[in-house]
Amino acid sequence: MHPNFAERIFSELQRHPARPALRWPAARPGASATTLNGAQLLARVAAWQHTLEARGPLPLGAPVMLAHPGSPDLVAALLAVLGLGAVPVLPPAGATPRALLALVRTERIKAAIVTKSTRRRLGWLGQLLGCRLVASPRTSPEGTEVGLARPTLRAVPAAQPALISHSSGSVAGRPTAVRRSHTVLQAQHAALRTQFPPWPGQRDFPLFPNVILHNLAVGALSVVPDLPGGRLVALDPARLVAQLATEGAHTLTGNVFYFSQLTDYLAANPAAFPLVRALGIGGSPVPEALLAALAPYFPQATRYVIYGASEAEPIAVRAVVPGPGADPRRGYCVGRPVAGLAIRLQAPVPVWQPADIAITFSDKELRSAIFQAGEIMVRGAHVALPAQATSPGWLATGDFGYFDALGQLWLVGRRGAAALVRGVGHYQVEHVLRHLAGVAQAAALPRPDGTGFEIFIVGTTSAEAVRAAVEAAFGPGLVAAVRPRPRLAVDGRHLSKIRYDLLR
Repeated sequence: MHPNFAERIFSELQRHPARPALRWPAARPGASATTLNGAQLLARVAAWQHTLEARGPLPLGAPVMLAHPGSPDLVAALLAVLGLGAVPVLPPAGATPRALLALVRTERIKAAIVTKSTRRRLGWLGQLLGCRLVASPRTSPEGTEVGLARPTLRAVPAAQPALISHSSGSVAGRPTAVRRSHTVLQAQHAALRTQFPPWPGQRDFPLFPNVILHNLAVGALSVVPDLPGGRLVALDPARLVAQLATEGAHTLTGNVFYFSQLTDYLAANPAAFPLVRALGIGGSPVPEALLAALAPYFPQATRYVIYGASEAEPIAVRAVVPGPGADPRRGYCVGRPVAGLAIRLQAPVPVWQPADIAITFSDKELRSAIFQAGEIMVRGAHVALPAQATSPGWLATGDFGYFDALGQLWLVGRRGAAALVRGVGHYQVEHVLRHLAGVAQAAALPRPDGTGFEIFIVGTTSAEAVRAAVEAAFGPGLVAAVRPRPRLAVDGRHLSKIRYDLLR
């Protein structure tokens, strides 16, 4: 196996030069979508490499920032940097100009991929900072260069970063850099391929950018969702539904915000998509109500809850079976850990369980050993460890959970709000409230003295209804206060994770 992950993608594109590899929505209404086959994408990659090295070879491991809107050119530029043995750096979602400048300094970036207009306006600033701004090369959109382009592919140390992306920032309050080595990227790709085997002719509809790289490596066509400007916050469900109706997608991946917007629209404008075989939902805890709401519109699709982190994709996967959903009082069920991953729970403590769950134990010690919640720690080939891990060799996910008697992992809290109150985690309270009529958003923050939860609520439901729902689920005394809010702050990447650090 070649140490450079780009080899997997280049080889797949070269084996099937005429097969469509990437389909990008029209940049403006009325225009046609852009479809690139393997040969055309390779031609763009080669052109980008020529432009990037016009002034000399890029050093191995040199960071190159991709400050370019989502487009086929962005994908080609990323592959070009990867193939040259440099390191693509993806800025945090919604990064401000100040944040980009800070990133240039922190990562010591000497080259950045930008649009032509940005280079014209800010080329002088790049020179001042010692960072060359590189705009798209001159190549025909159809990639009509003579012959099949063969981009440069350089060997790299296996432990060298292949990609620097950023976390959602929901725990630390700001996004942190995630460095995937070529070895880790290879292993994450292998884990996804094992968990979700591709098939010839697969048409995927991926919201997450990293899935596009995976699709290119397995030969699946990525039909990129039509998001104005590539920004999730600008999502227009009517455009996405229209795109789904015409593109014939077989698989969809996305987050809770994305699928919630789709189901809300489809509830008012019913349509069904029988060609869809699988839905993958992740990025934040997935409510059972959302999983149930998706079923009528995707009647042939297996619904998967995919639990992972930027540093470890995936950690656990749950295939949702027909029938009653998982009990929200128990938290969020994310399924069994994927093969090859070690999981341990740091400092576990007993977690509350409903008295009426259909599980019995003859051995009380066994029950006590299973329902113990602690911070989820993971280790394995597809885990990118931070430079300073709190526990050597293990990644602290920031999520708290427990295992049930079937070996399934349940989430009960997130660092920053993880303290249990009488054995109940804040995710358990929030999940129950997500099923209460009139609740748009809910967050439960444990009081420092352990006397109960302060509950922050967005929607039309009353404080009395909130108290009654929590009491019916867990018994009296858990609600210390109910605080209505016009909205709750969420992360800028998934628009789904509550920013607990901003609640008070």
